[in-house]
Parts: sequence; structure tokens; C-alpha cells
Amino acid sequence: MRYLSGLNPIAKVVEILPQVKRISEVERVATWDAAGRVAARDVIAPYDYPPFPRAAYDGYAVSSDATPGRFRVIGTVLVGQYRRDLEVRGNEAVYVTVGAFLPEGADAVVPEEAVEREGEYVVVKAKYEKYANADPPGSYVRKGLVLLSQGTVVTPFDVVGLLDVGITTIYAYRRVKVGIIATGDELITPPIDPEVAAELVMRGKVIESTASLVTWYINTYMPYVSVEEKVVTSDKHEEVRAYVEKFLELYDAVIITGGAGPSEIDHFYKLGFGGLRGFRMKPGRPTSVAVVNGKPVFGLSGYPISALHGVIRIVEPVLRHMANVTKAPGLGWLYATITQDLHGEMAQIVRVKLEAGEGGLYAKPIKAKHHSFTEPEACGVALIPPGGVKKGDIVPVLAYRDVRRLGSAST
Repeated sequence: MRYLSGLNPIAKVVEILPQVKRISEVERVATWDAAGRVAARDVIAPYDYPPFPRAAYDGYAVSSDATPGRFRVIGTVLVGQYRRDLEVRGNEAVYVTVGAFLPEGADAVVPEEAVEREGEYVVVKAKYEKYANADPPGSYVRKGLVLLSQGTVVTPFDVVGLLDVGITTIYAYRRVKVGIIATGDELITPPIDPEVAAELVMRGKVIESTASLVTWYINTYMPYVSVEEKVVTSDKHEEVRAYVEKFLELYDAVIITGGAGPSEIDHFYKLGFGGLRGFRMKPGRPTSVAVVNGKPVFGLSGYPISALHGVIRIVEPVLRHMANVTKAPGLGWLYATITQDLHGEMAQIVRVKLEAGEGGLYAKPIKAKHHSFTEPEACGVALIPPGGVKKGDIVPVLAYRDVRRLGSAST
């Protein structure tokens, strides 16, 4: 019983982190290719954006001081056009589409459906305040604002926000490279005829799925890691050792599934790397980790749910550290308690900051006068039903930042 009598607490995994060599190589990456990469430097807004008021609605750009009134339409500005030659004076208007910069002299947009058209004129019957239906200059970002801090895993939402303000490249750490070794004489590996596979399973064979599940989790929730190679071996320790040594030369980390003991088939023990052998977790007690010349080697159970537990509790926090991650991506849809009343007849989507509390997750709406994803504190978007919600209501949230505290006993 090589580990069952002295299991390590989960929190002890932090003790090996100083032995792990962090990724230091930095690459310049196009922003549109940056999702899943770890920012190697703070991403700082180089200027105020937008530089001019920007239409948030299709309609007519006017001077708010001239509303209500009758306006002569003198031109059109579509999104993507740069028309600083147009200038609105007095009771003049310019037709604009969402995202277009307003011409000089205009500071509000009257929605297309809110005007009456009379030939080359439009009639506006209501008063519109400054920046009505428009994003004010600098409302997305102010020059010098840190949009992404070093160590943040870039999400598709971040890509949208950065591109929206003209940031087209970032500096990112290279991905952590991992090799996975699935062990076991009993394993059969697809592709194989399904009927033949079913017969073999009935005779005691096992279709390899544990290493595949581990690979799926890494690809889905740890995009800063690249599974470079996955092999299936027999239970012959010499074969397993040969692959471990090969992968330690080629990659940054090695994951072994199966043959976790405490029987004679105990590859991690036979490798002799030491480290932390077995953890106080169920299932997944055989989960182990050692560091060899700065590279972590993980031993996981051959049972899928046990291996998954080991990946979440042990592998993920170690590889986060190796990848220099300080802010990880979110885990998709979840439910949270809204922290304030939100009103409105229409259904809404609202940017929120997520915080973990004794009662679960709390979603704090972020006030923003624009429609982009450039709020550094935002962790996700909440869906608000027609009619709004009351403080304390439960709402669905699409989280794009992870609020878990990995590596702690409470996780």
C-alpha cells in the first residue's frame, strides 16, 4: 500500500509549484488569433476610443440642441466610412448606421423609426439629450487603461473588445506542450469496427476513453495548453518509461493514465521521481505529481471520473502556474444571484462582475455607456428577462472568467 496510508492534502500541491519551470518564451500574436493565449504583457489602450461620437443606432445624426425640429438630410455615413468632410449645422442631419462616427456638429442620433420623412427633410418631435443613442468619445476606453493584465487568458470576448478599439496585436506566452500516455494491456484504441469493439468489451477489454477525456478537458477548459501527442501503451513498464523519457525531452509536461497502483502495476512509483504520491480525494486517490528538471509528470487513475478529478484538482493548477495564468477563462453557462434591481420592458443582456460568496455566485451589473467588451472587471454576461429582475433573483450568466480558487482545499 504505497500511498494509501499517507495521502497528501490537496492544498499541498502548491508546495511543488516553485520547482516548476514557467514558460518564458513570448510571441507577438495577431489579436484575432489570440483566443486561448496568455497575455505576456499588460495590454494598454494607446488612445481614447472612440475618437468621435459613435452611432449606437441606425438613424439621423443631429445636434441635440436643435431638437425637436425639422432637419434637412445632407448626407450619409455608413459604418466603416470616415467622413470628416461632413458637418452638421443648425437644422441639418446626416443618416448614420450603427458603428459609424457622427459628423462634426452632431452629438445625438434620432432612431430611424422615430422621425417623419418629408422629402429631403425629417421631422423630430421629441427632445434628445447629448449622446442619445450614441457612444461618447472615450466611452469604450481611455488612453492608458489596462484592458488585459499580464497573465490573463484571452477569451473570444477579449478579442472582440480589443479589435473594437483597434488593438490588432498582443504579446503572449507560448502554449504549454503536453504529452499523454494511456497505459494498459486491456486497452483497445479506436478507430475499430464498432461490433468488434462491443464483442471485445464483453470479453474484458476496455475501449480507451480516459486519456481521451483528459484531452477533451484540456482542449476545452485549458486553451493555454496544447496536447502535442497521445499514445497508448501496454503495461510493460519499460515501454511506459521509454515514452516518459521521450516526452520529457520533447514537451513541458507528461500525463500518465492507468497503472496507478497500489498493485504491482504502478508506473508512477516505478519511475522513482518521488514527488507527491496520492491525495486525499475521492475518487482519484492515486493521483500523483513529481517535477523532473522543472517539468511536471502526473500520474492519474485509469478510471475516467477519477482521472478527471485528478486533472481538475492537481493537473490544472500546476499547468496554470507553468503557463503564467493569473486569470483563467470561464466555464460556460452558470447561475448567479443578481445584486441589484434591473428594469426594462425588453429582454436584456448585461455585462457583470462575478464574485463568489457564502451563498454562491453573485453577479454585479457593470454600468457602461457603450456596447463593446472593453470593461476589465467584467466576468460574463447575464440574461435579463422582459420586465427586468429584482435584487436577489437568480439569472443565467455566460461566464468568460473563471472565479474558482484552484489548488485550495475549499475548491
